[in-house]
Amino acid sequence: MRITNRMMVNNMLLGLNRNTQRLNDIYMQMNTLKKIQKPSDDPIIAGRALKFRTNVAELKQYQDNVKQARSWMETTEQALKNMRSILDSMRDRCIQATSDTLTTEEREKIVHELRQLKNQLVLEGNVNYAGRYAFTGFKTDTKLIYDEKDSSRTFQLDLNYAKEDIENIKMSELEFTRIRLPYGNIDVGTTVQVEDGGVLTALTVVEKESTDLPTAIDSGDGPYDLPPAGTVYVLRDSGEVIFNPLDLPDTLTNIEISFQKTNFIEGDLRPEHYYACTDITDPTNPIDYVPSYDEMKYEVSTNSKITVNTLGNSIITPELMQDIDELIRYVETYDKRMEEIEAGLRPKTDEISLGRIFDSMIGKFDNHMATLSTQHADLGSRMKRLEFIENRLSSDEVNFTELMSANEDADLEEVYTQFSIQQSVYLSSLMATSRIIQPTLVDFIR
Repeated sequence: MRITNRMMVNNMLLGLNRNTQRLNDIYMQMNTLKKIQKPSDDPIIAGRALKFRTNVAELKQYQDNVKQARSWMETTEQALKNMRSILDSMRDRCIQATSDTLTTEEREKIVHELRQLKNQLVLEGNVNYAGRYAFTGFKTDTKLIYDEKDSSRTFQLDLNYAKEDIENIKMSELEFTRIRLPYGNIDVGTTVQVEDGGVLTALTVVEKESTDLPTAIDSGDGPYDLPPAGTVYVLRDSGEVIFNPLDLPDTLTNIEISFQKTNFIEGDLRPEHYYACTDITDPTNPIDYVPSYDEMKYEVSTNSKITVNTLGNSIITPELMQDIDELIRYVETYDKRMEEIEAGLRPKTDEISLGRIFDSMIGKFDNHMATLSTQHADLGSRMKRLEFIENRLSSDEVNFTELMSANEDADLEEVYTQFSIQQSVYLSSLMATSRIIQPTLVDFIR
């Protein structure tokens, strides 16, 4: 086959271009420290790179989620610790006050301390994380407890109570049976129905205020006069419903109490977090609420989520706030009640041992602290699990980063060696080309 001069020139240009391309590829590897610059350079490496980069990006997002979850849990944990300290302090006050020899000044001091501790409990219940209230489930823009007076909203509450919710209270020589509603100062118009064997019976409601009763039925005192059979006394100021035991047979299955509440004060629980209730402030546009049982879950690993929040309605319960308020009421009205007894304005049976009241509160606070401890332990177990997840994510990030580096990153020593070899090849091709195209037109003419 005849080799023409044009063919040789084309081959030389093709060879020089290939050598230059190889030299440029190696130079780019040295410049970027990456094996490939575009997927077509090596589709296999490119495919693995996409997978590893996705894994590393996911791990970084999971780590961010873990950090946020840990911060939320730490905020909650500190609030629970503070609540425990508050309840411990209240219990200590009760132990100190079990003696009936307390002076008026000492009782006033105890009341002041209890009020301050309750106010702090409200603050802990309304703790927020990054502008979101930590104990209110998905309703993170709403506080758990009212921290100021609110008379702008009216709620309708239809509450159901079981037989075990009824309290049998004995004070002095009399006994009475009651149910404590979650609020005092309720509106007029309470209704009470009892269900026995599927049969609903509406009881006659007699609404009272403490000022209406000069002797026995009083929100701050006891014992209470028993209502006639078929009748209940509703003490609107304290939110207590007093029953005649004849209306509460052993076969009783349900008690439904319906009432409205408007004037909420500091320390009242926000009903939308605790009860199925209806905001009837605007009767033409009622708003229904259901209790907050929301679990806020963060995804902290592939197909793995963890609950970060703790619901306040399982910690600061209506019973806890009722017990605190009732204790304050007893202490505040003790001196007045004793003066009325001594003056003959009250029967001797109204005399109550303040020490016994404080002693009974010790057991109640123990129960409340047990509930708090259960929730705290649950939070602690989730925080421990989160710690394990965080450690595993950190280890996985190191592993995937190493795999990604091994797949994408160029070996600088190897690349430098290849660069030196390719540079020599390129220079050699230049020298060979200069020799081949050395003849001029005169040489051909000759």
